[in-house]
Amino acid sequence: MQTVNELLPNRLNAEPAIFRGCSLTELMSLVLISGITWVPLSIAICGLLGYMMMGVGMGLLAVMASVVIGGTLLQRLKRGKPIGFYQLRLRLWLDDIGICRVPVIREGRVWSVGRLQRKEPH
Repeated sequence: MQTVNELLPNRLNAEPAIFRGCSLTELMSLVLISGITWVPLSIAICGLLGYMMMGVGMGLLAVMASVVIGGTLLQRLKRGKPIGFYQLRLRLWLDDIGICRVPVIREGRVWSVGRLQRKEPH
């Protein structure tokens, strides 16, 4: 007889945490952002001093440190919040400063449902 494995990835509600409370998507975002920032910067600085390859090593060390520090900060940010909370906050902040639009209603007033009750004459 075959046994059915109930632990299937399509039954998960969210991505599992793999490093310091970060999912794979968050971890790859941290690596990409810190890599784009630190590696060229360290190559340029060490290249001016005549140690180009040392800049690559320093950049990769800075990327690893940024991932550990960024993972810790994300872990603190996510603690006690619902899934996707900080992502929504980031999108709302980008909407506030005018970088991208978010399709969310952000007004605080009374809305009607578009129906009116008709009073029938007696």
